[in-house]
Amino acid sequence: MRVLLMKLRLLAHLLYGLWIAAVLWPLLGDARRETIEKKWARKLLHILNVEVDVEFEVPEADFSKDGPMLLFSNHVSWLDIFAINAHYPVTFIAKSEIASWPVIGLFARRSGALFIERGKRTAVRDVIEAAVGVLKTGRCVAVFPEGTTGYGETPLPFHSNFVQPAIQADVPVLPVSLQYFLPDGRFTPEPAFVGEQTMVENLKVLFNSQTGYRVKLYFHKPVVPAHGVSRRDLSDAVRKEIAARCEQRARKAAA
Repeated sequence: MRVLLMKLRLLAHLLYGLWIAAVLWPLLGDARRETIEKKWARKLLHILNVEVDVEFEVPEADFSKDGPMLLFSNHVSWLDIFAINAHYPVTFIAKSEIASWPVIGLFARRSGALFIERGKRTAVRDVIEAAVGVLKTGRCVAVFPEGTTGYGETPLPFHSNFVQPAIQADVPVLPVSLQYFLPDGRFTPEPAFVGEQTMVENLKVLFNSQTGYRVKLYFHKPVVPAHGVSRRDLSDAVRKEIAARCEQRARKAAA
């Protein structure tokens, strides 16, 4: 009965999202759209029994007010997008496949997601130029530089070209460490959307969890690109920050 109720609530929420994206969205201003994005993401996570904990390395930091930044986060699940948007909506750089997902794909397109067109020779260059344009409007952009998902214990290698928008737009890079835990504090790889797993299979994991999950976001101190810094050096420095935090939390949770 519990799982059936979750499925029905999820279906109702997706239909509500479809109505918002297809009918209401064109009638709304930017501020109202951001409010809806945040509330819709929070409700989605609540239905799936996923709580979000947010911490800042610099307590007074608020990237929603400190000007545009390029968020650089490790990537574990499709839920990551909504975990970040539940705190503050940003423009995501995403795989083109997401654009075809039911409801979520439409929501992503409406919210201005920048899709990397697979198979197109200039795809990465095009999305970098688009990201620079968004940053110059004052809106934050987020990217998962691993280019795929991992389990969250430590980030996979980063593609350094994804840091280029920050260099060109002259904005800070904001490292974000993202991991999933059980309510008792133990680290868990269960929600990870990896390998050949389908969306249906991943949802089954979420539905069948008796305790739910807690996704922890840690916003590091923004990194201001130094004059003349290379993409590789900047990307590696950000990855080092994220890796240290993820590994520390995973060890602490296992102790």
